[in-house]
Amino acid sequence: MNDHHTHAGRTSRRAGFTLVELLVVIAIIGVLVALLFPAVQAAREAARRMQCSNHLKQLTLAMHNYHDVFKTTPLHMHRAAHDYGRNGNSGNLSWYYGLLPFIEQVNVFDRLPSEITGDGYSWNGIVSGNTPLGQMARVHVSNFLCPSESTMNNVVAGVANFNYVANAGPPRQLALPDGSTSNRSRGIISHSRMSSYGPNTLNCSGQWLSGSNNIVRFGDVTDGLSNTAALSESLVNDGTGESRDPRRLLCYTSAALIQSPGTSLDQFVRNGLTSYLNWASWSQYKGISWLYTSSWEKHLYNHAFPPNTISIPGYNTDWFRCSEADGAITPSSNHPTGVHLSMADGSVRFMQDSIDLHVWWAIGTRASGELTGDDW
Repeated sequence: MNDHHTHAGRTSRRAGFTLVELLVVIAIIGVLVALLFPAVQAAREAARRMQCSNHLKQLTLAMHNYHDVFKTTPLHMHRAAHDYGRNGNSGNLSWYYGLLPFIEQVNVFDRLPSEITGDGYSWNGIVSGNTPLGQMARVHVSNFLCPSESTMNNVVAGVANFNYVANAGPPRQLALPDGSTSNRSRGIISHSRMSSYGPNTLNCSGQWLSGSNNIVRFGDVTDGLSNTAALSESLVNDGTGESRDPRRLLCYTSAALIQSPGTSLDQFVRNGLTSYLNWASWSQYKGISWLYTSSWEKHLYNHAFPPNTISIPGYNTDWFRCSEADGAITPSSNHPTGVHLSMADGSVRFMQDSIDLHVWWAIGTRASGELTGDDW
């Protein structure tokens, strides 16, 4: 009887986790997540890199189609025809504009008459959005943006940004390793101030003025299309003019070597990498509009500094108004260890940040005759 009561009074033990066991399971899950998260992030970045590479390839092929029709590379109209008291209303259109019909954006191209885009102070239309230029500048084209870009330039709300930049070569006024300068840009993009006149100061006089407008044809690329860069990528500023990331800035140094014709590229690069300072009133416009350009937005890049370092444009307004190719704007990206670079033949390569500088300078020129080899 006692045995019966004793058995009946027992409480059955339920199966379950103790607190310690639960904490162990949570810890194991945390470790697994920590192990898997980098792999997931890496897979996502690999997909973004592939998409970015495809964007560059499509844009470069569009450049070829443009060349088939117009017999030149796309024209970058980085100033307006009425500059310096001249007449005319065209200009202020980046090289992207000419590619629109060749990337299935004919509707945008047809709604923007290039004969009036430089009329008056056309920046007012960008700000207000009440001109055809300002309206079309708000059309977002996904192929003009790198999917790894993490920032948007909002210096003017709603204006569509860009990440891809065209090769203007090493700065024409700085000396290559063989000691040569050039009165014309050394890259592959055609560009014009839309006038043969200039302020007749600094680099906008004499040989520098006469060579500031430059049309490039594939026949001019004697180094070979497969050995000459066409397009790369560039990070934007957020519109404040400031950033903890120096790649999103436009900088200067007190030595002003960018405005000292004949300075060696090597001396210029060493000075820039160790002495750069941000100029916020320039930096705020970096990457703002794929369509509009007045030389401040930086649709062209140069082969001077190593990839993913700093950018230095010409210092005073008249300098980079004369030729946007006179700056040292550097490709940059959020892809680890390097940047994408399309070659003029349409192939796309990933350039490591550690690329030999002499090779980097060489692939930026279209007709300098340098030997680069295949190891880059």
